[in-house]
Amino acid sequence: MTKIPAFLLAAFTFLPFAVQAKEIKVAAVEFAAKSPGFDVNLPGIVDAVTVAAKNGAKLIVLPEGATTGFAYTDAKSLMPYADTVPGKTTAALSKVTQQYNVYVVVGMMEKDLITKKIYNAAVLIGPKGYIGKYHKNTLATGEGVAVTPGKLGFPVFDTDIGRIGLVICFDDTNLQNLLLPVLRGADIVAQPIGSNKMASIYAASYTNHSTMANMSTAVSWMASNVISSNSTGSEGFGPVQIDFFDGASSIWDNSGKRLISAPLSSPANPTKPQTIYATINLDKKSDQKSYWFKHRRPELYQDINNYRYPDDGAATYAPKQVSAALIQYEPKLGNVDENYKKVDQLIRERSGVFNLTVLPFNSFLGPVGLNKSNVAQYAEELNGKSYQMAASLAKKYSSYVLFSMPEKRGDKYYETAILFNGTGAQVGLYRKSHLNDVEKSWATAGDELPIIRTSDFGNIAIMLDDEVRIPELTQMYGIYRADLILVPTAYNQKDYGGPVDIPKGVVLDASNKGMSMWYNIAKYAQAYTLVANYIGGEHRDIGDSAVYALTPEVGYYPPNIAPKKELAHLVDFTTHANNTVYIDQERLIASRRWDEGAPLALDMDSACFKEWRANPESKELCPKAMGIK
Repeated sequence: MTKIPAFLLAAFTFLPFAVQAKEIKVAAVEFAAKSPGFDVNLPGIVDAVTVAAKNGAKLIVLPEGATTGFAYTDAKSLMPYADTVPGKTTAALSKVTQQYNVYVVVGMMEKDLITKKIYNAAVLIGPKGYIGKYHKNTLATGEGVAVTPGKLGFPVFDTDIGRIGLVICFDDTNLQNLLLPVLRGADIVAQPIGSNKMASIYAASYTNHSTMANMSTAVSWMASNVISSNSTGSEGFGPVQIDFFDGASSIWDNSGKRLISAPLSSPANPTKPQTIYATINLDKKSDQKSYWFKHRRPELYQDINNYRYPDDGAATYAPKQVSAALIQYEPKLGNVDENYKKVDQLIRERSGVFNLTVLPFNSFLGPVGLNKSNVAQYAEELNGKSYQMAASLAKKYSSYVLFSMPEKRGDKYYETAILFNGTGAQVGLYRKSHLNDVEKSWATAGDELPIIRTSDFGNIAIMLDDEVRIPELTQMYGIYRADLILVPTAYNQKDYGGPVDIPKGVVLDASNKGMSMWYNIAKYAQAYTLVANYIGGEHRDIGDSAVYALTPEVGYYPPNIAPKKELAHLVDFTTHANNTVYIDQERLIASRRWDEGAPLALDMDSACFKEWRANPESKELCPKAMGIK
């Protein structure tokens, strides 16, 4: 009898399964709420849902705050328009869901009549009426004047059309909010959005954030079907301020492919609210989900549980000028001498000053296809030939150099990256901690996530090649306050990732490019991410070596991607140079709900994790496993 791997058990055995349809039609219903208001909005919501149901949608998602809009200044001004749950909203929509046998997710402001608190809620209603709710965990700037952060965790609701998780709009800024519903078993993540946009996207500001842009790349990690429904139109706040909601609602499948988007609505070209439809296949396997669940290492993520004060002694704040040469070349497989000469030549030909050089994965070998049979042929000890070659490059060009190789250490092998300073001295080392299946046959995983502290660049972290598929690694490096994340890779775009694909017009065209996972790393760690890749050769690597910046969607420093040729691609930027955008690493840390992240650090075979998944609607972690009665 074949033993079922633990990660597959985690994916398939913890939830009581309802009978599920293989393919279902879903809808994102845009809505322009009249604000302030409630009674004026509810009939329009019911009408829009009825139309979608008549058109065959089985799951219908409405925007954030659809019942009230957002034109309030404090809890007192919002309270008359907020609703209870269950309440008028659930009663009105239950009539539609029961008549048409459909499910609806609606964004609304929920008031607690006892505590007088107001929550930004997403409510799920089905054929039998009200099912459950989620309260927004990460509040946007200014939202806290009226709304209390949620304490319901990340519930997942088992239905006959699949397991449905909920998040709301600005939750997207914190990575754990997107991972937890999927880790808990969600087939579908429904996301009500109220994403606003400045009249000029060039105007960097604390409010100029596009959830739709964020989700367009985050889906490549999430490996879940996602339905994001946005508001449209404008709302007035006080005598002069106007926010414009830009529509562009979108639906993605569990491979991260965008199936459909509504048109972008802008002040210059406003559009009426749209309803978009797509068919999703719940039986479709997600290779990313299988890989992520199998290769994640929760024992390395324990600091997710710890509160980190925003003003962290581990953080750096002084701006650092970085001029990096990203080496992109076609290697001769296994020929260390020829590949070294090629790298040296490309650096020598590079005009301009640089202080950091990043080489591709297994830098002087190329993607030779290491395995148990041939690793002894290619692996070297530290201070061996390749190591000395890399150190000599650092000294020759007075540049930090990041180099990687298969390392032999005693009777063990590792995939190892070494950082040299401009004198050729080793200042940091990282052993790949998340090995793929082939690497597990010959290599030993590293057990640390080191931060290399330098006076020249600040804090440096390293990911090796396909470790970019593990989103928790990005979260940890953000928590550890990395300023730079260096990614040596050998990437041919066949097995994971894929191009950035944001609905046109949501961001500048210059920011709508690159590889989705590399793009994500920079945003979700708030660390400049430098990628060095091979180009061409037997592995058919795609090049696209690049630097990814922290907030490309607001037009500040879009991805700088190498042309499709061999070169030392020079990129220049300054860390900690702009504190006017909607997010930075300090604000990211301040907004993170450290008290909700515990499941990410649990062994998936543990009793606590299994209990958390087996009771997906519970706000408690694992009371039975903890001995709590």
